Amino acid sequence: MKALATFIMQGGRQATVVVAVLAVLSLLFPPLVIFSVAALCLVALRNGATEAARVVIGATVATALMGLVILGTPVISLTYLFIMWMPAFLVALVLRETGQFNKALEVLVLLGMLAVLGVYMMVDNPSEQWALGIQSAIEKISQQQELPVTQQELNAGIEFWSHYMTGIVVAGSLATLVLSLILARWWQGLLYNPGGFSEEFADIRLLPRDAVVFVTLMFAAAILNNDLAEVLWNIDVPVLLLFLMVGMSVVQGIVKKKSKGRVILVVFYLAVFFVPHLMLPIVLIGLSDVWMDWRQRL
Repeated sequence: MKALATFIMQGGRQATVVVAVLAVLSLLFPPLVIFSVAALCLVALRNGATEAARVVIGATVATALMGLVILGTPVISLTYLFIMWMPAFLVALVLRETGQFNKALEVLVLLGMLAVLGVYMMVDNPSEQWALGIQSAIEKISQQQELPVTQQELNAGIEFWSHYMTGIVVAGSLATLVLSLILARWWQGLLYNPGGFSEEFADIRLLPRDAVVFVTLMFAAAILNNDLAEVLWNIDVPVLLLFLMVGMSVVQGIVKKKSKGRVILVVFYLAVFFVPHLMLPIVLIGLSDVWMDWRQRL
């Protein structure tokens, strides 16, 4: 990891190569996109907007050329540019200028909320489009293997989840960006400030206004029963990611001071990864922390 970060920081050409090549390789192995975006974030965090902009432009051109040669179309570069690299560029600069992880996360979630609104403004009935797409994908899978659910259960599941898929997909993209930003900040600490990232991540804390916005959106979505309610629920889904990160920060801040804190943290993060049901109590911890300040109390 340190060797890769060192290579990225050797110059703009090296960073551009890493960002572009890993982006193309992520078509075969999707998790590599995290490293591609993290490389750009590292340049933005350390060298600022001008150098990071050069990397973005160079990586976009390089990815377009590779896409044209490999896939026969350069459009793939625009997908990375607008969905991954530009949001990461903006958020990394916010973190560089403010030095506050919570500000960067707030900006990232705000971009996600705007993305949800953009989908509902440009697409006629997104839930119906999602339902058709999911149904088509499941039909292809069912032709290859037998599904463990009945058709009635399947239809009910598609009908329910299709109303929230816009928010879920946007939140998934935001999660990738958050992981990339965290990786880039860790690389930066590894190279220039050993141990600094752990302390910074453990101190992430939001303001009450963030919780008020989240609760207000949930309350409004719950009392409404129309298309606006669906939009509000989908806007709220990315906000969950914000409080999930804060909840994890609270746990890390409390546990890291224990004698066996490192072991406990490893077990905790593995549990979060393999047991998704833990995310709800972690979100609740993050939400309540804006008023309770658990790290100070415990």
